[in-house]
Amino acid sequence: MQLHILQAGGPFYEVELGRFDGLRSKSSDVNRRLPQAEFNLNQLNSLFAANGLTQTEMIALSGAHTVGFSHCNKFTNRVYNFKSKSRVDPTLNEKYATQLRSMCPRNVDPRIAIDMDPTTPRSFDNVYFKNLQQGKGLFSSDQVLFTDSRSKATVNAFASSSNIFHANFAAAMTKLGRVGVKNAQNGNIRTDCSVI
Repeated sequence: MQLHILQAGGPFYEVELGRFDGLRSKSSDVNRRLPQAEFNLNQLNSLFAANGLTQTEMIALSGAHTVGFSHCNKFTNRVYNFKSKSRVDPTLNEKYATQLRSMCPRNVDPRIAIDMDPTTPRSFDNVYFKNLQQGKGLFSSDQVLFTDSRSKATVNAFASSSNIFHANFAAAMTKLGRVGVKNAQNGNIRTDCSVI
């Protein structure tokens, strides 16, 4: 992943080596450890804190949404079924909501996906944070980083300086790489990566 980030204009950071591989792999173990698209700030902070990460580190890692894509079913509740009179999330930029509706009409093929960053989707930059300032966070869990006063200042700082964002992202990725590290008691070194 580090090479892809660098190629897209993101920061260089050392990936720590010498990790043991897990003895089993289940998708159910992963899903409950990942932030969900509709999480609020308390849920995000709680999930990341359980892994020893701060709010600032969580916001920096969320900046990875500057590249990548999402399937429509992860966010269409914000443009069709939100609990408001208009059925559209009021924190969503009106023109962006219209754009999302055109790209993801009701009953769209679930394989359809759109870019997470509507402005510079192939660049690892701080435009993700500038998009949040304009109400263009694709997930509720993205937009809440700007709408919640507890995290807004960090979003503004990252939006104002790609250097600040990149430095924080690299440090947070390094720290994230230290979460749940296996040892000889609960992991192994694979000689054949296709076999557990």
